[in-house]
Amino acid sequence: MTGRRRSPTLDAHVATSFLPVFAVSMTFFVLLLEMADLFVNIVQYVQNDVAFGLIARSMLLYLPKCVSWALPIAVLFSVSYTLGTMYANNELIVVFGSGIPLGSFVAPLLVLSVLLSGAFFAFDDAIVIPSIAAKKELSRSMLKTGEPTGVSDVTILGAGRRIVWNIRYFDRKNSMMTGITIVERGDDGRFLSRINAQSAVWTGERWRFTGVRRFFWKDGSLSDETAGSWDDEAFAEPPESFKGGGKPIDEMPLADAASHLEFLARAGLPRASQAAEYYRRFAFALTPLVVTMLSAAVVGRFKKNVLLMSLLLSLVAATLYYVAQMVSMLLAKNESITPVAGAFAPLIIFLVAILALFRARRA
Repeated sequence: MTGRRRSPTLDAHVATSFLPVFAVSMTFFVLLLEMADLFVNIVQYVQNDVAFGLIARSMLLYLPKCVSWALPIAVLFSVSYTLGTMYANNELIVVFGSGIPLGSFVAPLLVLSVLLSGAFFAFDDAIVIPSIAAKKELSRSMLKTGEPTGVSDVTILGAGRRIVWNIRYFDRKNSMMTGITIVERGDDGRFLSRINAQSAVWTGERWRFTGVRRFFWKDGSLSDETAGSWDDEAFAEPPESFKGGGKPIDEMPLADAASHLEFLARAGLPRASQAAEYYRRFAFALTPLVVTMLSAAVVGRFKKNVLLMSLLLSLVAATLYYVAQMVSMLLAKNESITPVAGAFAPLIIFLVAILALFRARRA
């Protein structure tokens, strides 16, 4: 408020008008997501005679993920509905007539959205990731799907931490791998050799590679050679070492994900896809703040059917955001843009749109 003290009463009124709507909308969207997951799997539950207690436990484990997905759209709907109702009831006419600018009026909502963004970030790392991993394990047990036969994008350190294995796909059942990149290092971390191979099969003692190209030091210079089939006793990492690999970076705690990216960078292995997912977690945590600003920018655009128009705005904005995020992440994973750009591009696009809407209000 320009040149005057803030009104605690007005701030409290704005916050208390928002919080009940937010609680109801969160409950609604979470239940919607829970029911969607239940209906998708209900036939399999019935076919496998899954007990009601196990289904309830699965839904409970899925609850944190539903909260994570529902929070941005619930904030968008709640702020839009709260401000829209105030406008329809002519409350904002009194507020703006007293000289209070819109930015100052919605400050309590911005503060709440900042707190929600911080809590959202911590909640996702501490609660959502372990709970969704437990749900997947429980689902495999309930539906009798067992472990997947293969894993993708496996990266491990071999025995002695001297050999780095990067496997595009590992077949657990047949102990075969495809899309292989292996980097061998000395005890001091210096590069010794690199192997690119189309595939490899476990012989019982070592890996036999096919479609091989090797790069190595010879007489002080870097040499390379190709071979249709090749093996060496130094590359005898047992198949069990790869069976637990391939865990997506968005299923790792943040500290583990950062360590994994540092390892990929040191080893010179592809990291664009993993880095994009890592940065996306920071960008997505800011979504409650961005959607609050969006709701404030469009307040007063509709005076009738506030509930319907708020819900419609929330669904349209959420769809546009997730489509933009899907496209930008795809471009980042294909290395068409940087991982940071892929993660934050949707937020930047929305911020530009919000600024344009605010300028249009002044016009």
